[in-house]
Amino acid sequence: MTEVFTALTISLVFGIGIYMILRRDIMKIAVGFSLISHAINLTIVTSGVFSGTLVPILTETINEHAGFIFTDDFSNGILAPIITGFTEDNMFVDPLTQALVLTAIVISFATTAILLTLAYRISEEYGTTDVDELRRLHG
Repeated sequence: MTEVFTALTISLVFGIGIYMILRRDIMKIAVGFSLISHAINLTIVTSGVFSGTLVPILTETINEHAGFIFTDDFSNGILAPIITGFTEDNMFVDPLTQALVLTAIVISFATTAILLTLAYRISEEYGTTDVDELRRLHG
């Protein structure tokens, strides 16, 4: 049930972002790009959730280093901490996707700030943020 709710939320946010990009106002276009970025971040975060014994839970050939237990099985392509004492009902989250999304959020924030600053400067310079009006004023 939560997967359906998450998918609907992502679809709704993405749809609102597309709708705002198709408007003729620069401010709405900037906010629309921000909403689409948030929808993509939600998609990436949801793809990092695993259940049961899937990644990052590994149970093969373990070595103990500095108090942490890591796998030595490079055939899986990753080194991940071994988490013990879990049941099939537990949910685990891949930390790599969280780190990537955190970076994407910071970049999205900076991009949105630049877009809104440019929109403000255009509004101050031309007295409007309507794309058609700006095209007519530009010549």
